[in-house]
Amino acid sequence: MKANKILNNQRKCFCKYLDDKIQGNLSFIPLVLKTDSVMKTHCKIKLKYKKCKKLRPKKLRAYIPNEGQALSPEDLLRWQDKNILIIGKPGVGKTTVVQEMLRLWGEKDGREIDYMFYFDQSVLAHSSVASLEALLFDVYSKPMEKDRKEVFQDIEENSENVVIVFDGVTDLEENSILWKIMDHDLLPDAKIVITCRSEEEDDPLFSDWPTQTVYVQGFSADSIRNYYQKMLGHDPVLLEVVLKNQELFSLSHVPMYAFMVAAFIPFKNDTENNHQHTVTEMYIHIFRLTVMTHGGKKIKEIDKYLGEINDQIHPLMKTAFSATMHKTLNFNICDETNICHAFLKNITLQDSVSSATTYCAFLHNTMQEFFSALWLLGHPDEIEEVLQLCQTEEHKHMRHVLPFLCGLLSEHNTRLLKCLFPEDQIKKTSDWFIEKLLDTLFQPQSESEEFDLLYVCQCLYELQSPKACLIFLEKMNHRLEPEVDLDPHQCCALSYVIGQSRDKEVYLNLEDCTVADVGMDMMLSCSPNIRLKTCKKPLKQITFFVEFFHKSSHCNCKLFEMRGRYDPEKCNALLDLSSHVKNYETQTGRSYLPALQSVFQSPDVWIIDLLQRKSSVLLEVLKLQTQKKPVYLRRCSEEESEVMSFLQCLPYISKLRFSDQSERVLSRFLLSLFIKAAEIETQTGKQMLKLLSSVCTSSSGYRWTCMFFDWDFLLDLCSHVKNYETQTGRNYLPALQSVFQSPDEWIIDLSQRKSSVLLEVLKLQTEKKPVNLRRCSEEESEVMSFLQCLPYISQLRFWDISAKETRMSAVRFLLDLCVGAVETDRDVGTRFSTLLSSVCSYKTFPFDEDNEDYDAGVQSDFLLDLCSHVKNYEPQTGRNYLPALQSVFLSPDEWFIDLSQRKISVLLEVLKLQTEKKSVKLRCSEEESEVMSFLQCLQHISQLRFWDISTKETRMSAVRFLLNLCVAAVETDKDAGTRFSTLLSSVCSYKTFPFDLDSYVQSDFLLDLCSHVKNYETQTGRSYLPALQSVFQSPDEWFIDLSERKSSILLEVLKLQTEKKMVDLRKSSEEESEVKSFLQCLPYISQLR
Repeated sequence: MKANKILNNQRKCFCKYLDDKIQGNLSFIPLVLKTDSVMKTHCKIKLKYKKCKKLRPKKLRAYIPNEGQALSPEDLLRWQDKNILIIGKPGVGKTTVVQEMLRLWGEKDGREIDYMFYFDQSVLAHSSVASLEALLFDVYSKPMEKDRKEVFQDIEENSENVVIVFDGVTDLEENSILWKIMDHDLLPDAKIVITCRSEEEDDPLFSDWPTQTVYVQGFSADSIRNYYQKMLGHDPVLLEVVLKNQELFSLSHVPMYAFMVAAFIPFKNDTENNHQHTVTEMYIHIFRLTVMTHGGKKIKEIDKYLGEINDQIHPLMKTAFSATMHKTLNFNICDETNICHAFLKNITLQDSVSSATTYCAFLHNTMQEFFSALWLLGHPDEIEEVLQLCQTEEHKHMRHVLPFLCGLLSEHNTRLLKCLFPEDQIKKTSDWFIEKLLDTLFQPQSESEEFDLLYVCQCLYELQSPKACLIFLEKMNHRLEPEVDLDPHQCCALSYVIGQSRDKEVYLNLEDCTVADVGMDMMLSCSPNIRLKTCKKPLKQITFFVEFFHKSSHCNCKLFEMRGRYDPEKCNALLDLSSHVKNYETQTGRSYLPALQSVFQSPDVWIIDLLQRKSSVLLEVLKLQTQKKPVYLRRCSEEESEVMSFLQCLPYISKLRFSDQSERVLSRFLLSLFIKAAEIETQTGKQMLKLLSSVCTSSSGYRWTCMFFDWDFLLDLCSHVKNYETQTGRNYLPALQSVFQSPDEWIIDLSQRKSSVLLEVLKLQTEKKPVNLRRCSEEESEVMSFLQCLPYISQLRFWDISAKETRMSAVRFLLDLCVGAVETDRDVGTRFSTLLSSVCSYKTFPFDEDNEDYDAGVQSDFLLDLCSHVKNYEPQTGRNYLPALQSVFLSPDEWFIDLSQRKISVLLEVLKLQTEKKSVKLRCSEEESEVMSFLQCLQHISQLRFWDISTKETRMSAVRFLLNLCVAAVETDKDAGTRFSTLLSSVCSYKTFPFDLDSYVQSDFLLDLCSHVKNYETQTGRSYLPALQSVFQSPDEWFIDLSERKSSILLEVLKLQTEKKMVDLRKSSEEESEVKSFLQCLPYISQLR
């Protein structure tokens, strides 16, 4: 019962980290157990040095133990030995061995052993029980009270049937109950099994204890494969990537690390923001989970805990880096209690009668390289030197640290490391590191040594930086030619780099490589723009792909998966393959297309260039689809046979789109399609026009350049169809109604095309649409014809009227429209005036409200020009047209006027038409007559603003204009009894005056204004400041540059405030007079900045 509980708790602890698919696969995988002493301590140290000198592949293989003698946990249970000491480095599987012994004992019915007790570190560290009975029955298991005495008596009398396990012994208090059990003072015939770390083997506690010693050495190569087969077998690609990665495979001889890798990969694969797996990220998670386990923390506490023990981790990073630089795997760590020893194993060497030295080593050399990279991350100023050292023969082993450093600098990993390093430091390092790395790696190490393409790709894969990949591909001229056999991990890195190529084609030559099917799958699906060469002879290459695809179709590999809907090169490759397969079938008499059907169904969109390829090839692949697909024509052919052939594809097409061709060519092709479809329908009765119309107008998310949204094309099509209807006496337009409903807006150039054509297409709409006039016609017949279109128009817009010429043309056309509408309404009783007013009455008239080119200044110019023309036209005819356009002049929320170009009288006319006061934004004039005229506008204005006064010249012009306004208002009020001063003050009294946005230029403007007013008062002997007092109270804060302006001006405006204000000094003056003058300002200042 207790045994099952212990094992279930352990299982639950593991399962919380595992994907649901593999939780049922947890079972014991054989570990390498050896009874002979591995070797003497001094030999171990020599072996470490030896291992460090080996070539990397041999060094990595050296960590994986050989099978040797077949020894299992069941053997340990059967042994007659009474003392068994199980030794091993952290995470190597000591607990797994004794818990497997516990499981085997618990599952046997006719077992020889009656009792088995398991005590882990939590009990060993904290147990202070006074008796054996209390330890067995209070701490471990509690039998029923009536049985307790009898069971304990049986245990004492038959101790040969008892096994006691102490899992994780580090120290035992002399004469304690545990000590007495170990020395068999209690339960003399019981089997005692103890586990401890390697460094504890020479401890006096065990050195005098007669024992059978078992060394746990971790997973063998077969066990590693077995383990990952169980954990990742559901995903063959992931399984291959892990098993063929030398570093990960070697690291996985430590079961704890193997578990962390298996737990991380499926979890990573299911995350929402999925990105590529990297080795560094796995090591980061191993690092974090090891720290969490060692500290007894929960996942949510890891970051905080890492911050707390930062001072313990950083010395280990430094030591790891120093050891790696000196090509050693052994080093000294003084403190044996901190977190470092979660990652290390110890070897103690007695070097004299009374002294001993303890050496430490990482469980795996790649973990030492990982910690070395961590040290570099914390010391970015050392990175450049290491990059250069990597190019030397003496330190080329440091190249193995760089992929880890790249991974640590990946932005995906920053969140996992920010508890150890400042986030901005990582970002800054990453910004300059990319270029330095590539420059270094492209330097040849020697004349004989070739550029290591796959190593660079591994670094870029770890870095996960599209920018770095693009720089690399540019340097390689988008040509990659590896010359060694590729394992799946290398294929993964290579395909990632190619996948970042964006729109550029990457040439990948694999002629001299052997690539496994999994790797080839990655290559083929990595980028839409890959150009892959596997064999020198084209036919051999095609045969390779055909055979590969044929084999893949039987093993359900997903090939040619689309990464996006727009993938021209992949479609091109498939169309090529279709042609080659058809030819190959003819040559061999065998059928391959059925096996490749799923491959040809992979694109969501088919893309074809009809100038380079026949429509008949497209027809073949479309027939293989299980559903209709969109077709995207990159270029079109005008050959009659091709047009006829393409029409045969229509039953298999859901949507038709176009790009990369001139409107003239595309228009001719489409017109040919529609006319040819009409001919076929006339001759055969097949509804080709309806079919063509449906593929042209299907609702879709595509917004490519396409003629079905092109107004000129549709207007041309309408003209051609009308002519064809006249020739044949048949009606085709109704079949094309959905085509003509495609645009959301109609655009027409009335200088090139008749309004009557627009009227025809507008009549085919089911709802009113906006009409945008590119250019206008001043012919009276066209104006009258356009009036007939108004009932079908929702908004009337004008295209590109920023130039004066086009703007005036639009003004004249609108005036002619207005006159035509009023005259026709009066003569015939129509309602064209109301219709014209409604299509022009929207906020941004005459622009599209969603158009980025909308310019409020041009809008005001247009409406002021229109008003001016209407006012000039009214005296000529003696009739009044402005009322018909009143709602049009209400459109703007704000009026813009340049008084150096336009008279104020026109502004006054439009302001009188408003139903509410509007803001006015000015470019100024200093003519006295204009100033007096502007006073008449004040009563219609809500706020007065000035347009673009950031330069001194324009600012001073506005200051003089406002001063002139103020003087004129005061004088007129005094002479005529008007209230212009009050009106002027009200339109200028808002927080941000003279802008609609806050700015320090506001202070410059108001200080200049105050200076000018004071000067003018001195000249005239009159007072004008009171009339502007509320204006000077606008800012919440005053800005002044005392190197350019006197404090006395600031004092004047501060005296006008009704409350203290903040003052921000942009620059200061050291003149004594200015200092004294500024002191006079202090009573009026709330804060000085």
